[in-house]
Amino acid sequence: MKLDDSLGFLLNKSAGEMKYALETALRPYDLTPGQWSVLARLLQQDGQTISDIGKSLYFDRPTMSGIIRRLVSKALLRKEVDINDRRITRVYITDGAKEIMKELPILAQGINKRALEGFSEKEANELKGYLRRVLKNMTT
Repeated sequence: MKLDDSLGFLLNKSAGEMKYALETALRPYDLTPGQWSVLARLLQQDGQTISDIGKSLYFDRPTMSGIIRRLVSKALLRKEVDINDRRITRVYITDGAKEIMKELPILAQGINKRALEGFSEKEANELKGYLRRVLKNMTT
């Protein structure tokens, strides 16, 4: 099999190019793609545990700890001990982060739009479905 026909090669190269585009777009905001994804998850559901966020983003514990620590130091997140179980720490997005996040989804949508240029809506939805299946196959 030629390397250019390898699914792993194509996925890795595509993901790398999209990540580079997002890194470039986020640079003026002093955020990384990983930090952005944590903020985006918390916009969907604030007050999650660090572990739950990590699982949903496929980040390991050390990666999550570093991202959370940096976002707290930038005053974009705050950590609170769960009132019902003091062993659990919950993470909340700050008002400052909410302001920044008003702009950032537009940047990410632009990158997705660029990646899907020339695809019909049906083809784009099929591709996402196929990629979800690949991800499920590789993570179960």
